[in-house]
Amino acid sequence: MADRYCVHSKKINDFIDEAFGDIRAPFTAGFELTAKCNLNCVHCYAKPGRNHVDMTTEEVIHIFDTLVERGLLDAYFTGGEIFTRPDFEEIFIHAKTCGVLISLLSNITLLNRHHIDLFKEYPVEVISTTMYGYSEESYERVTGVKGSYKKFMDALELLEHSGIKFELKYVAMEQNYEDVYKIREFGKKLGVPMVIILDVHPMSDGSTEPMKFRLTPQDAFEFDIKDDGRRAFWQDVAKDLLSGEIKKRPQRTIERFEKGYLYPCSIANQHVFITSDYKMQGCVRASYRQFDLRKGSFDEGWAYLQREFVDKKSTKEYKCNSCQDIRFCEHCVANFMLAYGDEEHVDPFFCEVASLRRQFVDNEIKRLLGSDNDN
Repeated sequence: MADRYCVHSKKINDFIDEAFGDIRAPFTAGFELTAKCNLNCVHCYAKPGRNHVDMTTEEVIHIFDTLVERGLLDAYFTGGEIFTRPDFEEIFIHAKTCGVLISLLSNITLLNRHHIDLFKEYPVEVISTTMYGYSEESYERVTGVKGSYKKFMDALELLEHSGIKFELKYVAMEQNYEDVYKIREFGKKLGVPMVIILDVHPMSDGSTEPMKFRLTPQDAFEFDIKDDGRRAFWQDVAKDLLSGEIKKRPQRTIERFEKGYLYPCSIANQHVFITSDYKMQGCVRASYRQFDLRKGSFDEGWAYLQREFVDKKSTKEYKCNSCQDIRFCEHCVANFMLAYGDEEHVDPFFCEVASLRRQFVDNEIKRLLGSDNDN
């Protein structure tokens, strides 16, 4: 259950894995259009006011067109807040006329009827928005901006009646954990997909300040087994392991680790992330190694990212290489590097959650075997 930016991304990534698994090309990309934001969320990985200059319209279009030439199929626009950018409409229409699937990540508090009309004329793949709390109090405890809850709810109503595909995300943390089950019910009533994120990540500058708000591993696992959807997911994993349909270690991970590579994911292999100050990095979290597109070409940067991520080897001591709980883990090498300054410094949070999940799945397998014996 790897963290993902939206439900749609899993579908396109599965397709790319099946159709182009052996090809290195930027089939998917994230574009941070701006670092500016109208909210001030306590857990944000990309605080506004960073000392840099946002990409110009021409720079966004140039790098987008370059990626299209290299095979881009699917992209998402994020921020900051994408609707703070005056040229958003121009950029969005250009992207759509290139034939690329476009998803939008937004807090939607600036969404208006003009945007709705725009997305009806140029269909968006999905608008993915985060509901930071069920009540005004808990929502604004996270966003730090009075009045933001009402703006969010008004925009949500606009989306609900527009026919435009959207989904809810929810980052469970100390400030809003009491709302997690209410939010889940709310999403079910709306009839929209919902992504529940149970971890808070370091900031892009390496600050671990947001991590103090993360849940305990026990609280994160508790939601795994109390929530109907997540419990069913892990029960299905038990069935698939028992039938042999899947292995305890995902195939891609096995292949990468057997060859000694450090990163088992698609970072800088079939995915790239473009920052708002016109740098490229392997993924949204890998801000510790960037290539400045104002000083070199995309192809030079793509080669740099291959050396730094795709081809990077681990030491023999790297704990994740031999871990049998990897199927149950949401470990991320980039997170390790941001939090600890060491790509092989495993975060115990992930280990503890993975261990609890494995125990649950093991017990579920025993229960299934017992049921078979009873029959």
